[in-house]
Amino acid sequence: MNSRTSLFAAAALLIVSSLLYFSCQKPEDNPQEPEEQNPEQTDPEPEPEPDPIVHPDGCIENDVVYAYVNAGTYENFGQRSFFATDPVVISTAKAHKWKGDDPAGITVSWDSQAACTVSISTPDGLWYQESVTGGEYTFTNLIPGVHYSWTVAEGGGDILLKSGDFTPTGQVRMVDIPCSWNWRDMGGWPGLGGKKIKYGWIYRGGSLNGKFAGKNGKPSLDPYDHTKYNVPDSMRVALERIGMKAELDLRGDLQDLGKWGDEYDAHGATMRWCQFEGWDFVQIMSDYGLYYPNERSSLIQDVAWIIYEVRKGNPVGYHCRSGADRTGALGLLIGGLLGMSESDLQKEYELTTLSREKKEKKTKYATEAVNSSALFFKREQGIFSFPGETLQEKCYLYLNKYFDDVHINADDLDWFIQYMLGLDGYTHPAGAVNYDDNPLENVWTIATGSGNHKYTEDR
Repeated sequence: MNSRTSLFAAAALLIVSSLLYFSCQKPEDNPQEPEEQNPEQTDPEPEPEPDPIVHPDGCIENDVVYAYVNAGTYENFGQRSFFATDPVVISTAKAHKWKGDDPAGITVSWDSQAACTVSISTPDGLWYQESVTGGEYTFTNLIPGVHYSWTVAEGGGDILLKSGDFTPTGQVRMVDIPCSWNWRDMGGWPGLGGKKIKYGWIYRGGSLNGKFAGKNGKPSLDPYDHTKYNVPDSMRVALERIGMKAELDLRGDLQDLGKWGDEYDAHGATMRWCQFEGWDFVQIMSDYGLYYPNERSSLIQDVAWIIYEVRKGNPVGYHCRSGADRTGALGLLIGGLLGMSESDLQKEYELTTLSREKKEKKTKYATEAVNSSALFFKREQGIFSFPGETLQEKCYLYLNKYFDDVHINADDLDWFIQYMLGLDGYTHPAGAVNYDDNPLENVWTIATGSGNHKYTEDR
C-alpha cells in the first residue's frame, strides 16, 4: 500500500470512529440549557365545583328543584338547559344522583314511642289522620302557601301530646305517589297577569298501572289482564289525599304502538281501564299529536276532556309511561294557554330530568329542551307558527279554530282560563269562535283526532 492510500484509510477510520462515539452518548453526557417555560402557557387550575344548594326550612321544593327553579331565566324556549350549564344546579343534581322528583317534607317530633294518631288540617277542615309509632312523622305532598295545623295524640286520640302549625313555602309542588314516578302539580306557576295557576286541579306524571305481577311484562301475558297488576294501598292513599278523581291516559293500545316499538311492556301500553273506583277515565292516544301538530288534533281533545272534568269538580291526572314526551307536550300546551312564560314552560318541562323512572335517559332532558315532545313548540313548524300576537294567543287559537272538525268553544276556554287563574274576567283573542252544537263531550269523542277513545264515568 502506498503512503497516499494509507493516509486516506487512516482519515476515514478516524471519521467513522468519531461518528460512532457521538451517536452513543447519553443525553446527560451532552447537556443543553433547558428552555424557559412561558408562564402564559401553563394550564390554569380548574375552578372548584360550587357547593350544592340546600333548600330553606319549610320549603317543599327539594334541593335540586330549588336550585334549578332559582337558577335564572331562559331568554326564550329552547335555550340550553341550566341542567347542563349552571354549575350550582349541576353540583346539586350530582349530590343527589340526579334523582329529585319527590317533594321535601316537613318533619315533626314528640317525646313518646307509643302508638299515636297524627292529624293534619287545613282551613277547610281535617285533611287526614294516620296511626304511627316512633316519635316522628314527615308530612309530604303539601301545598305551598296553605296554613296547616297538626296534632299528635296518644292511642286513639284521647291524650294530646303535641300540636303545632306551619305554612310551607316554594313554588313547584312535586307529588310523591308510591309505585309511580315523575308526578307534579301544574299549579304555582305565574300565568296571565301574574296570576298563579291554582294548585290541586291538574297533575301530570308517569304510569298509574301499579306494579306488574306478570313475567317480564311480555305482550303474550296480556297487559289488559287486571289480575297481573298490583296497586299498593300506599298508592291509593296518596292519590286519595291529593284528591285526584279523573285519569287521562295518553298511551296507545298494543296494536297501535308502531311509533313506540320499545314499549311492549307493562307500562308502555294503555290498559284501557282505571285502577281506582269512582274515577272518571279516558284513554286518548296522543302519540302522534305531539309530532304532527298541524295534522293531529289529539292534544285538543285532551284539553277538552281536562276542562270537562275540572268543570265537574274533578281534579285530573294525565300521564303516559314516563311523564316525559306525550305528557310534556300536553303540559306545554296547557301552560301556554294559561299564559306561562317561555322560560317557565321550559323549566316545568325539564323537571322530568329528575325522574326516578329508570328507563328515562337523564341527559335527554338535561342538555336541551327541543327534543321529541318539544317539536310541538318548534318555531318553524310548531305552535309558534300559528296565528296570534303572543304565545298564549297562539295556544288559544290552536285549540279554538285550527281544525275544521275538532275545536273547543271560546266560552269553554275562557271559563277554564278564568277559573284556573282566579281571574275576574278575560278577553280572548280577536276572532275566537263559539260553534253551534259543539259541547266538550263532542270534542273529545270525535273520531278524527287520535282514533282511540275509551271513556268510563264513575266506575
